Amino acid sequence: MPIINFANPIHVVVALVLVLLCAFLAQQYKKNTIPCVVLLVFLAILVGHTIELSALNDVTDITPFAVSIAVDEIFIFVSFLFFIWLDKIQIEATKTTKGKKTKTDKKDKADEKVIEKDGLDVLWKKV
Repeated sequence: MPIINFANPIHVVVALVLVLLCAFLAQQYKKNTIPCVVLLVFLAILVGHTIELSALNDVTDITPFAVSIAVDEIFIFVSFLFFIWLDKIQIEATKTTKGKKTKTDKKDKADEKVIEKDGLDVLWKKV
């Protein structure tokens, strides 16, 4: 059996509640680092489940590992969407705080041009 068994519905509900609480907390503080940590935690759990599956001796116990890995991937996808959503919220919050300052020199104008872009615009220009 996996250490964190997502085949058990109680574990899934607890993980879902924790992810939603982290998303609410990140929205309140307008920081995208919290969903990033959640994403890294679920990636580590996925690696752990994969290692446990590869060390499995009995083939009949594969079902809980397969369910746990599938649920891990779903949580990774959801936390990645939370990360992108909160990245946009963080950029909009930065825009509003930068807009309140007075424009005195050219450096502030250059900073505003960078901030007005969306978080993923830099990535899409390179693609």
